[in-house]
Amino acid sequence: MLAWWVWMAIGLVLLIVELTSGTMFLMWLACGAFLAGGAALVMPAVWWVPWVVFSAASVLLIAATRPWARSMQAAGGQRSNVDDLIDREAIVLVSIDPANNTGRVRVGSDEWRARCDQPVEEGGRVVVNAVQGTTLVVTPLEG
Repeated sequence: MLAWWVWMAIGLVLLIVELTSGTMFLMWLACGAFLAGGAALVMPAVWWVPWVVFSAASVLLIAATRPWARSMQAAGGQRSNVDDLIDREAIVLVSIDPANNTGRVRVGSDEWRARCDQPVEEGGRVVVNAVQGTTLVVTPLEG
């Protein structure tokens, strides 16, 4: 009679662990445990039915949704913060001199230190290639 409570508790614990880990794997086991709890509630006298329901539901849910879950995790989402600066155009505010390690650029409304392999005069246009700490690595725009 208490078997369905045990299955529901297992499902709840698995769901909590999933929410803290973000693996998108334990969620399906939690769903299987909840379904097994329902089976134990409907058929309390047959001890093996919840195990079959748990196993079958977990395997089917994982097999059906794991490729989708992996593609969602691999997508990586949108770039944010300084990663969004890469490939953007900037205007040189203070001449970039690689010998003296000087230079400042404006990207949008923000000013950054800039470094380039070749000198770029004030007012020139550059493209951001990378962000290293608080310095942008840039290359001059052609033309």
